Amino acid sequence: MYKELLNISATNLTTARDITQIGSFEIPPSYLQFVQEIGFGRLLGLFLTYIPMGENSLYCDALEQRNAHWKGIFQMYLEEYPDMLFFEEPDNKERLANAEPFLFSENGEVVFWDSRFPDAKGECPIYLVDFSIGIYLAGNTFKEFILNLTNETKVKTILKFAEHPLLKTFEPLSLETY
Repeated sequence: MYKELLNISATNLTTARDITQIGSFEIPPSYLQFVQEIGFGRLLGLFLTYIPMGENSLYCDALEQRNAHWKGIFQMYLEEYPDMLFFEEPDNKERLANAEPFLFSENGEVVFWDSRFPDAKGECPIYLVDFSIGIYLAGNTFKEFILNLTNETKVKTILKFAEHPLLKTFEPLSLETY
């Protein structure tokens, strides 16, 4: 499905194994399909995608390592900056406290699942946080996340400074050379 949705710049894909969890959190099926089909790289020219490699992976770019790192940063914001303007929005503190981060943009935004609300298929709402301006719903599945950011109208509700939709591209990266 994702190979048909995206323009992939190379054929050497680094894809995920059969790991379906980060700790006790079940990775939503739409992202599992993505990492098993497409894998590690740069999505839409902006977001670094990470693959699950196991809790004991030595790769700093394993999903488990990135997830733990960002959770620590989220916790720091909750503890040290409890009066941030975007925390005044209903539910944003709880949303961040229950976040399962999984993507990072080259502009500094972090994309996460709100683990409190899995649907019947195991999908969780996907949010994007830009600590300078807010937290925005980006989709309810990973495919919807991609479609929203590549849509002329919807991209501006998620990436507030975007002038154009992102391109439907994927650039594979190698864990050995990245």
